[in-house]
Amino acid sequence: AALRSRIVVQGGRAIDVDGFAAPLEVDGRVVTADDRDAVAALTAGCATFSDSNNVARVGDATLTSDDFQAQLTELGAPSDQLLPAEAVRAQITTWIQEQVAADDSTRVDADEAAARYDAGIESGGTICISGIVVEAEDTANRVADELVAGADFAELLAAENLDPSLGSAGGDIGCITSDQLTEVADVEFVQVAAGLSADDPIAVSPLFDPEGNEFAWVVLKFRPFAELSAADADAVTAAIDSAARLADADVFVDPRYGTFDAATGQVVALG
Repeated sequence: AALRSRIVVQGGRAIDVDGFAAPLEVDGRVVTADDRDAVAALTAGCATFSDSNNVARVGDATLTSDDFQAQLTELGAPSDQLLPAEAVRAQITTWIQEQVAADDSTRVDADEAAARYDAGIESGGTICISGIVVEAEDTANRVADELVAGADFAELLAAENLDPSLGSAGGDIGCITSDQLTEVADVEFVQVAAGLSADDPIAVSPLFDPEGNEFAWVVLKFRPFAELSAADADAVTAAIDSAARLADADVFVDPRYGTFDAATGQVVALG
């Protein structure tokens, strides 16, 4: 069984009774995982969070239990009932990200951002793509082959594209982050696009309507950093810079709340 603290909530205060041993209780009633989707967050001062009594720490900056309770109260959280752990972890994540953003000692320069971005979404966390929509797979493959051979994208867009919205946007589909990939796992062309990089910039994918019927194909082209608009380049650089800071940051989270995942920049549940 997972280790949990025995916490008795009395008058809005969460008190650690005997460490990692027994179930969670509220006014004498045991609260299990079946009662709530997540173990309740400790919404007020606790007898012992850790040796330092900190909810979280980033470098020399600390979030004490009293500070954390004050933040939750300011946000309107009730002090006399249990809060979902997911919501509390989100608030701790916000505090950590604010502390990391305030420290510019690990800022990524434009050249490093460009190299990470051009290496693909696993490295840079974002990809920006263009597309040409055509009717059939054989047409898509032909257009893709022409692009690989060095044909001009704008000319092929004008000659082959069937999507007026793409035509007016110069073929720009937009930018996709690694977080968004999980949200659209069932969208095939997005998953195909996720495999693109400056070294492997062209791919084709079918397009499906909401009923799952194929209605067209799209030729996808990775837009290298040097071809990004100023706004996209700034957004990509900022995202890479933020990820680098989070990866390098000295972060502690009291394990009763979870653990800090540097890859996502989030406080997540243990286990």
